Amino acid sequence: MQDAARSQCIEIAANRLLIALADGRCWLTEVGSADVTTLPVSAVAVERASLAASAVEGAICAGLAENALAAMSRSFTLHRYIRWLAGNYVFAGQTPGLLRRAAERFEASARRDLAAFARKKAEEEEGHADLAYRDLEALGLPAAETIRLVQPPSANVFADSLRAYVESSAPIALFGFSYCLERMAVGRDDDFIREIEAICPPHVRACRFLKVHSNIGSDGAHVDEQLSLFESFTGPELAAVVRAAYETAQLLARQPSIDQAMPPEEVERRLRRDGMVISGLQGTDRPEVAI
Repeated sequence: MQDAARSQCIEIAANRLLIALADGRCWLTEVGSADVTTLPVSAVAVERASLAASAVEGAICAGLAENALAAMSRSFTLHRYIRWLAGNYVFAGQTPGLLRRAAERFEASARRDLAAFARKKAEEEEGHADLAYRDLEALGLPAAETIRLVQPPSANVFADSLRAYVESSAPIALFGFSYCLERMAVGRDDDFIREIEAICPPHVRACRFLKVHSNIGSDGAHVDEQLSLFESFTGPELAAVVRAAYETAQLLARQPSIDQAMPPEEVERRLRRDGMVISGLQGTDRPEVAI
């Protein structure tokens, strides 16, 4: 999509409109209402200076802001990290197949460009579930049994969401889903990784998956790559991606409530019940990383 027009209005939900300018500014408003919410300006959107970047970044900001609990700081303990790894094993194990299914659908609709992009992303995600599995083993846990015991409900919720986009009438929306998750991963910086390493037992290397899905991994390049793709989209194509990014951000904001059935205390109880005890448990007061 060329930026001949310098603004775009996208319906990201029923009666909810996102207004984006190419300079990174975005506003949220309701149909029939005079109330307008000014959204924070994303550094990524400012740097790109495109409508596509502004709109998708604004949509993520709007989706995350709808649940105040998402911004709360929570104690990140080793049991919470174990739950995160187990959930990522479940989710990441389904991702490559779903992306290949999307490629098939794009091929069937003569969108070979999108098919090639989906296949490329499938290749990039291949083997990531194994990294989470190896991290659990590095913690001294029987990975398969741990995953069976403590996988959080949100893991399959996220996989089902991706599947729904892939099988929808507009599978192009799946790129809004993937962009949102990779954009959030870029927010995991070196300091955060060091803090997670600090809650693991001494001399244990159990952050393979986390490092790949952080700003020291490849997700930063993936964000730029997807934005370049979005900037080539037509208005309706971009709107589908932006709506999906907004919905995915909402899902991320709801993740803590989705996983209430498997809090860290329940993870610890189940592991202890099955004789899996890890010494050196510690905590760090940082926001919980999302799937």
